[in-house]
Amino acid sequence: MRVTKIWLLLGLTAVLGLASDRGSAAGPGEEAGPGPTVEALVAEALERSAELAALAERITAAEASAAPAGALPDPMASIAISNVPVEGIELDRTPMSGISLGVSQGVPAGAKRGLRRRATEQEAEALRARYEDRRNDLVRRVKQAYIELQYLDEALVIVEENKRLAEDFLATAEARYATGKGLQQDVFRAQVRLSRMIDVLVALRQRRAGAATRLNKLLYRPPGGPVPTLSGVSLSKLGLSGESLGARAEAENPRLKERRVRVEQAGTRERLAAAGIRPDLKVGVSYRIRQSVPMDPVRGEDFWSVSVGMSLPWVYRKEKVDQEVQAGAARRAAAELDLEAMLNELTARIEGLVIDTVRENEQIALLETGLLPQAEGALASSRAAYATGQVEFLTLLDNQTNLYNLELQRLRLTADHEADLAELEYAVGGALTPEASEPEVSSDAE
Repeated sequence: MRVTKIWLLLGLTAVLGLASDRGSAAGPGEEAGPGPTVEALVAEALERSAELAALAERITAAEASAAPAGALPDPMASIAISNVPVEGIELDRTPMSGISLGVSQGVPAGAKRGLRRRATEQEAEALRARYEDRRNDLVRRVKQAYIELQYLDEALVIVEENKRLAEDFLATAEARYATGKGLQQDVFRAQVRLSRMIDVLVALRQRRAGAATRLNKLLYRPPGGPVPTLSGVSLSKLGLSGESLGARAEAENPRLKERRVRVEQAGTRERLAAAGIRPDLKVGVSYRIRQSVPMDPVRGEDFWSVSVGMSLPWVYRKEKVDQEVQAGAARRAAAELDLEAMLNELTARIEGLVIDTVRENEQIALLETGLLPQAEGALASSRAAYATGQVEFLTLLDNQTNLYNLELQRLRLTADHEADLAELEYAVGGALTPEASEPEVSSDAE
């Protein structure tokens, strides 16, 4: 029964492997080749992003609103028939009757127009910073999704190799058992190990399908669309300084830029509220058309008039102006505190990411220079020794397990390191370059 189960699992793995190969194959009219580069996928995501397109439209709207915000109120035109007797519309019965044509214009006091325009311009500036932040966030998410797929593709290769190794172990154990040199328990252990490798392959292929769906979502592709097998994830060599990256983030991070603009905008609106204590003016000119009537000393001559009016903000100062100034001051203080909290959080985040990348580099170096070569040597030695009956089968399995776990650990650390670098790029507001990092100086340098 155990052998039958093993062969059923092997058949299931073959079917899943065939389905995976078909899913990653090139479409009609396309040539199979290496998977897409992360740069190409980032460019595709940026081009197709509906979120970025919507933000761009909001920026256009805010920019177009700046001039109207600072414009004068619309002038008013009026026409009036005044001082007409009740008995009928007759303009020649009294010298007071006439038709008046008037034009008036409101004039906001002081710098109100300029402050309104500046507040709207600052809204456009904040939206531009938000657009940059959303763009960087999309780049980060695409890179991290790409890295996760790289990890899964390479992990599948490692597990496939270990499955083939488990098949070899099973064949060796069965051959030794058939000749009376081995134990039936060794055959059972080999079957269990092979079954576990098959289970891991099935789980990894399911995880890859989910990761491909997440990447397709970022690219606005059909969720079930194929994603070709990607090349293995490679380790970037950058010496990072939390202090220098923190300074760069403080100057370039778009989220901080938006918060600073929000602080400035709140200050502008507070000054606008304070300017409410200054009265607005309203000037007008009117022209009265009259008819000549008996006893009219000016014989029906037309009249013209000029008027000047102003608002009285002092009447409701406590209920309106003072409350608006108080609200504006509170909004400005809140914006300043938000900026301070974000800067503190970002600085700590960068420092933590730098510590993580340094730790990952050190662990990878330890694996590559010490543990992995030792594990490879131990496995090779135990395989030869088991074939001649010098070691137990459990020793062989333990050595395979150690090497398998170390290979996956190195791969996971490499993928985590690259994902952390993508997170750092988002935090500082741009790509990491050797100029932006502080590589270690060789001891031979003078």
